[in-house]
Amino acid sequence: MLDPVAIAHDMRDAFKARNMRKMRKTNDKIQAETALNFSKQNFMLAVYSYVLAKMLSKPRFFGKEHADAVKMIEAKLDGLVSTAEKKDPEALAKYLDSLGDAIQALDSADSRFIKGMIDKGKLKTAAILYAQGISLSAASEMTGVEKQEIMDYAGKTMMFDRLSDKIPLDSRIKKARRMLLGE
Repeated sequence: MLDPVAIAHDMRDAFKARNMRKMRKTNDKIQAETALNFSKQNFMLAVYSYVLAKMLSKPRFFGKEHADAVKMIEAKLDGLVSTAEKKDPEALAKYLDSLGDAIQALDSADSRFIKGMIDKGKLKTAAILYAQGISLSAASEMTGVEKQEIMDYAGKTMMFDRLSDKIPLDSRIKKARRMLLGE
């Protein structure tokens, strides 16, 4: 089970330390848990940790022209920790939206691509779920990303060849039973 408090601390600490590796490891933990126990909260944590790791890999985001936006993201990550510690899922969901707005503001200020970083994060997360053994239809339905986009991305990136953490068959069967039978 994913501990939102620990994850919020990991995300904040990695971002403030500008530690891309730690952010990627945090993202990997979230991705693995999201594949086993999908929730909107886990999905958005996976997306945002992926996007923050991408930002950390791009020095241009940490120049003077983006200092205010970066400080806002840091403040939102501090707030994410505080909100997670209250153990109120509704408040955490709202706060995740607020974090997304801060990330989007930085992405919009330095937009260089057709697809924004948050949309790319959603697509990559959906494709990882698919590559880990979630059906294409379920991955699309759970994440809101079109099936064709997921297939195209997974195929172009050869994700199936690189991904070593696949969901075991017994876990997929249990998940299918829960989804279909409400067990």
